[in-house]
Amino acid sequence: MVNLIERKEQFINGLQEMSGWDRQQAEEHFLHYAPMFEIGNEVDFVLSEAKRLKLRYPKITITPMIYKVEDNLLYLIG
Repeated sequence: MVNLIERKEQFINGLQEMSGWDRQQAEEHFLHYAPMFEIGNEVDFVLSEAKRLKLRYPKITITPMIYKVEDNLLYLIG
């Protein structure tokens, strides 16, 4: 997820509301797992994933694309 750390409070509140966890449980969960799922720059991430997939599946055409919710468009990256 992009900018996950910036949405810490929102994420923790959601964990409390949806899972029934207390604040401490939700915060510990977030602090433990957020670093694993944080994506710094979405374009760099998509390009690195495309490269990884091309190496893993050399006979398959991999095309890096990104969907932007803001404008409802799909972009080719390259």
